[in-house]
Amino acid sequence: MKRAGNWVLFGVHLCLGLTTLSGIGQASQGGGSYAHGKVVSRHADYIDGAVTDKIILYPKKTRLSTAREVIERDAVLVRYDDAVATVLLCHGFMCSKIDTGVLRRLFPRGRFNVMSFDFRAHGTRATGQQCTFGRDEACDVLTAAYFIKNDPLLKDKPLFVYGFSMGAVAAIEAQSLDSSLFQAMILDCPFDSAHDVIRRVLDSLTFSLFGYKFRMPGRALLQRYAFHPYIQSLVKVVLKTVANMDPRDIHINLCPISPKDSIKNITIPIFFIVCKKDERAPMAAVRGLYDGAASHYKELWLTNGRGHFDSYFHSPEKYTTKVRQFLEESLKDGMVQRVYHRVIEDEGDFLL
Repeated sequence: MKRAGNWVLFGVHLCLGLTTLSGIGQASQGGGSYAHGKVVSRHADYIDGAVTDKIILYPKKTRLSTAREVIERDAVLVRYDDAVATVLLCHGFMCSKIDTGVLRRLFPRGRFNVMSFDFRAHGTRATGQQCTFGRDEACDVLTAAYFIKNDPLLKDKPLFVYGFSMGAVAAIEAQSLDSSLFQAMILDCPFDSAHDVIRRVLDSLTFSLFGYKFRMPGRALLQRYAFHPYIQSLVKVVLKTVANMDPRDIHINLCPISPKDSIKNITIPIFFIVCKKDERAPMAAVRGLYDGAASHYKELWLTNGRGHFDSYFHSPEKYTTKVRQFLEESLKDGMVQRVYHRVIEDEGDFLL
């Protein structure tokens, strides 16, 4: 009888264990937890008519890490009862989820839920993390999107992504890894590849001698070995002094990444945006991404912005209108299969 009793207890513990395991990835209301993250607090008084969730996400440490090797990222989700869709905001290099708060104004209040989060090595909880300019940041995007897709209140709503600069690149990489991630994408000033960014910076290196300008020697060697650990320090100095990319306290790990190759795997609608005067993500580079995208529906807007990610600040009303128009079109049935290719260029150089 004693042995039989032990087997009964073993069966009870086993059932309890299986029940606990089956609960991973499922949400519980009022600050529940998920396999991809957890809600740590919920507030109904931050934004009128909205519930604001503060969340910790658990993306993989690197793209090659196991599912158990995770880091922590902070996120904020603003949700409305009658929202028709959700937008995931992906910030750029040296920004954070706080900086993207102003971009929530792009999306009509009450109609779209919005989540923003800190990429690795940015914002809070950044100690010991590395910025890879989109390679491992794709894990952050995937985790944030999966969190939303597992939320019982949001999982049945369309999910869009809005990313700028590094955030746009990370979104491209994430969508290329999981074609079901988003329903449509808005990509402002993504770069084409890490190799091309470094090449453009190195090609701009010159020095003067007796009134003549010469290109810096050794550029080809630096470019060839730019991702080598011993060469990275020198390349980072160049990026800081020439391209004005001062990382401050952000730990950088330069990695090969090629959005112009990844974009070939993406078939969902995409709205590309770039300033004609952008030197970090030049118009030709973004045009290459537009041409390479496999999407049936894609649009490219060439703006008169003054530099990198300036289209919104140069003409906020026009920018907001175009973003909202694209989102509304993306909500329509059959949008993915609709054939629509268009390049729009702002006329003149009018400054407000």
